[in-house]
Amino acid sequence: MDVSVKNAFDKLVTACGRVDAHRQKQKDGLPLKRLLAEDVHAFICLISKSGAEERYSCFNEVYQGGAYPSSELDCTVRDDLPRTFVVLNQFDISSKRKNSVQTAGLLVVFLSELGKSYLLSRLDKKDIDPKKYIDYIHSLQDALPRQEEERPSDTGKVSTDTATPKKPSQKAHSEESKDNEEPTEAAQEDEPEETLEELLEKLNALIGLAGVKQEVSTLINMIKIKKIRDARGLKTANVSKHLVFLGNPGTGKTTVARLLSKIYKQLGVLEKGQLVEVDRAGLVAGYVGQTALKTKEKIDEAMGGILFIDEAYTLAKGGSDFGQEAIDTILKAMEDNRENFVVIVAGYPEPMEQFLSSNPGLKSRFNKNILFEDYTESELFCIFNAFCQPYSMKLSDEAEECVKAYLHRLVQNKSEDFANGREMRNLFEAALSNQANRLAEKTDLSDEELNEIVKDDLPAWVIRPQSSDDFSVRKETG
Repeated sequence: MDVSVKNAFDKLVTACGRVDAHRQKQKDGLPLKRLLAEDVHAFICLISKSGAEERYSCFNEVYQGGAYPSSELDCTVRDDLPRTFVVLNQFDISSKRKNSVQTAGLLVVFLSELGKSYLLSRLDKKDIDPKKYIDYIHSLQDALPRQEEERPSDTGKVSTDTATPKKPSQKAHSEESKDNEEPTEAAQEDEPEETLEELLEKLNALIGLAGVKQEVSTLINMIKIKKIRDARGLKTANVSKHLVFLGNPGTGKTTVARLLSKIYKQLGVLEKGQLVEVDRAGLVAGYVGQTALKTKEKIDEAMGGILFIDEAYTLAKGGSDFGQEAIDTILKAMEDNRENFVVIVAGYPEPMEQFLSSNPGLKSRFNKNILFEDYTESELFCIFNAFCQPYSMKLSDEAEECVKAYLHRLVQNKSEDFANGREMRNLFEAALSNQANRLAEKTDLSDEELNEIVKDDLPAWVIRPQSSDDFSVRKETG
C-alpha cells in the first residue's frame, strides 16, 4: 500500500460522501463511490501499456476492500471527463466554496498520486505510459474552475520539491533566494490561513518524497495523540519536534520545512508558524561576542516558529572558529524555549552525521532524522513538466526523447552534489532562453509555436554530452 495514495484516496472518499449527502439526484442513480471506482478503472486502463486488469484488481482489494470488482462495473471507454470529476466540479461551482480545497481538486490529487505510484514502481514503471498520465492530469487541471480566491494548492496541481515556477519576467533568472521569498507581512495578513487538511494535501502533492511524507505523517500523528493524552491527564512520552533533514540539494528540504512550520501551528505546537532560513553567514560574525548577538537576533525572529539552518555542519569547523558559539547559543535557546521554538538542521548526509556526533548536546536534542533521497529519472521528468505547466508549454516528441535520454545519463553518472530539482529548473530556464532566441526574429507566431519546446531549444549538454562532466551538477546561473 502506498501511503500517499491511501491518504489522498481517503480524503476523496470522505468528500464524495459529503457531496452525495447534498445531491438531490444522483447521476445515473449511482453513488459517487461507485462512479469513482469506474473512473479509477478507466484511468488505470488509459495509462497502462499492459496489466491494467491486474492493476485495478489489486487497487480494489487494497484500497476499496474488494467492494467494486471490474466485472460489476460499467467499463465503457469514454473520451470525456470522468463522471466523478463532473459531479464534484458542479458541486464546487454551485456551492461557491471560497478559500477552501475544491472537491474536484481532491480527485486530481488522488489520480496524480496513483499514477505516480505506478510510474515509479520498480515492477510497474515499464508498463505505464508517462505521457498519457501527464496529459490526463493536465486535462483535469485545465478543467477546474478558476476563481479569484483560488490558491495554487486548491487546484490539485502536481507540485515539485522546488519553489513554484513563476511567470516569465525580467527577473526570470534571479537567484534562488529571491525565487523562494515569502509574501510580505501585509500580504500574509490578507491571505487566508490554510487549514491542516490543506497543508497535508500540499505535502502529499509533492512529487516523490514517499519516505519523507511517511516520516512527517508519523510525527504529526504522535503529536496529535500526545495532545489527547495531555488533555486527559495521562502520562506521555516526550515527542521531539527538532529535526535533522539529510539530503542533497534540490530534494525539497526547505519546501517541507516551510509546510511543517505551518502544520505545527495548526496542531497548536507553535504560536506563529513562521520559517526563518539561515546558514553559517547568517549566524557567525568575525569577532568574539558578536556571533552570540547575531545568532540571538535570528532566534528571536524565529521564536514561535522554526529556525531552519541549511548546511548546519559548517558551524562546527573546530579550532578558534566562532561557529561553536552559534551552536551553544542555539542549544541554550532550545532548552529555554521548549514549547514554542523548533530547530531543523539540514545538509548532506555524511557531514551532518559527523556534525551531530561532534557535540553530545546536538546528538541528544536532534534524535529524529529524515532522509530526502535523490529523485529518480521519472520523478525528474515529472518535475520538469511541472515547471512547464504554468506556461502551458510542452516538449515536442523529439525533445522529450532527448530529455529522457539525458535524465537517464544524468542519474547514472550523478555526482555527490547532484542538484535534483534545481537541475530541472536550470534546464527549463535554459530551454526557455533558447526558445526566445529562436523565435524572436519570426513573425506571425502561432500559440503552438510559442508553447512548444523543440530539440533545438535544449542546451548542448542535453543534446550532445561529451564527457562525464556534462552530467555533473549545473551551478545556479544567477
